[in-house]
Amino acid sequence: MDETLFPKELIEEVALENGLVMRLYDCSRRVAGDRWYVCLLAEIEIPVDENLLASEYSGPKEDVLEFIEKNGDSVLFQMKKERNFVDEREREGILNNMVDALKGSCTGYMGHSSFGPSYVKKVFEEYLERRNWWKEE
Repeated sequence: MDETLFPKELIEEVALENGLVMRLYDCSRRVAGDRWYVCLLAEIEIPVDENLLASEYSGPKEDVLEFIEKNGDSVLFQMKKERNFVDEREREGILNNMVDALKGSCTGYMGHSSFGPSYVKKVFEEYLERRNWWKEE
């Protein structure tokens, strides 16, 4: 997300049971007059465990190393909750409700011990699919 067009302000950091940290950002902006686009962005930076990824992948280890080289030592999970054309007087309340709902419904799932490794594996599989689809022959 381009922060020059869509600035994000850190609301809070939530420590999850699996050791990851979920950062909640307010990405809201005025749309017109007293109307707002209200946006809550949740981000979790998940470290890539090269050994775990390689042990679960039956292909060559070079694919894992290439993935890490192109994507770095971590992948970023993002989730957005949005509401459009919100009255300025209701903006804070709606944003707070979004934060409470997200923390109430998702922290158990995102805090589970399998969340990080499963998400990294998903991103890796998507990377391989894109790479193989666009590979020049």
